[in-house]
Amino acid sequence: MFDKKDIQLSLAAYTKILCHVMQYPYTAVNGILLTKAGCEDKELIDVVDCVPLFHYNIPLSPMFIVALTQIEEYASNRDLKICGYYHANEYYSDSEVGAVATKIADKIAENCEDSADCCLLIVENDKLSCLSSDIPLKAFLPSKTNERVDWRSCDKPRLQYGEKGLQMGPEVVKKQLYRSVVDMDCHYDNVSLHWDNRAIDEVVKLFVESLTEH
Repeated sequence: MFDKKDIQLSLAAYTKILCHVMQYPYTAVNGILLTKAGCEDKELIDVVDCVPLFHYNIPLSPMFIVALTQIEEYASNRDLKICGYYHANEYYSDSEVGAVATKIADKIAENCEDSADCCLLIVENDKLSCLSSDIPLKAFLPSKTNERVDWRSCDKPRLQYGEKGLQMGPEVVKKQLYRSVVDMDCHYDNVSLHWDNRAIDEVVKLFVESLTEH
């Protein structure tokens, strides 16, 4: 069964994904997507935030299970829930859904309250130089047949604030905002660093305020 839905991506989530990819351009990175708890829109997956996971502990491992448990607790305390997974492959020209991404996305879908409310985003590394004109993400939705999940391509996510929101991409580069991103690997190396990335949220907030002033 394949329920096609639109995917909407908040500016905060989009910015954190970009920062994660840009901070570690020579390795694969991944993260968890979050939506509002209690959201039962049958036509939309509204990604409101994300948590950067790893840049060197990518495959499923005990660390992944620990991180997932932490994120679930973090989300539930903020009326959020897990709604998907993002993945950037190691190589510049590789934007395919590989075995590792599939395996982790399947695990995320299993943990979602309803797998139909889950999505997979793959970063198009070769489009990171065109941030002012396009969102460098491919989207996939789960199709469950005979207890097996297949990830089917769907429309690109809609970015919050549309074309105006796209200008956040060049801002990430200009301000080198990516240098401030904290993922789970960073946190486990130094627990004083937190993966909620509030510093990035504050920059996004100021950017949004500048949009509404015009």
